[in-house]
Amino acid sequence: MRGILVLLVLLLGSSAASAQTCPDFYRFVDFGLTGGDGVTYRGGIVLRAEGFDGAPLLLTAQTLCRDVRDLAVDGRGNPIPVVAAVTYDPAAAGIALRDLRVALWPDALAEAQEAAAAHLAAVHNPNMTVARGEDYLCALAPTGAVSCQVQPPFPNQAPVVAYCDAGLCRMPVMAINATLAVGAAWSSDVADPAAIGAQVAQKVRQIHDFLVPLSAAF
Repeated sequence: MRGILVLLVLLLGSSAASAQTCPDFYRFVDFGLTGGDGVTYRGGIVLRAEGFDGAPLLLTAQTLCRDVRDLAVDGRGNPIPVVAAVTYDPAAAGIALRDLRVALWPDALAEAQEAAAAHLAAVHNPNMTVARGEDYLCALAPTGAVSCQVQPPFPNQAPVVAYCDAGLCRMPVMAINATLAVGAAWSSDVADPAAIGAQVAQKVRQIHDFLVPLSAAF
């Protein structure tokens, strides 16, 4: 998946980019808008970088800021950086994750379709064991790897799929809208595909419920 590889490259280099362009302190981040001239401006979806109690939520070294002049400021006069990606501290999210990131994508809906392709092929593979539930569809491979598709919690039809193997589940792309998506990973010692499906559905709901209060745009 080319888009996922591009994001990984961006995130791996984000510490250096963050040190160069991110403000020393900020309470919110802005995902910006791209104008007709191709230039990025402030004014996109805003997410909180700290909780309602003032506690920091982000792993700031992994924030990828963009060079935008004339940043907006919050009610206390702190700058609101324009970003391409942020990573939330799993401990701050409080939902037993190993990774939780929100990032811009050129086409998040198409990327979600691409991320789901391997799972859709697995579901139709006669060598797979398929488990269905009210809100999940899982495929168990002979190797023990499991992929599960669950109901999207955001108001779009982009598929939400997680791939689980060797005690780790990864959700590559959950589209928030056409240009913004969530990626996450969590530990899982569940072996039964139906139980994994229920767990994936729960994690997706929990991620949604964590993020929605952090932005007035969701």
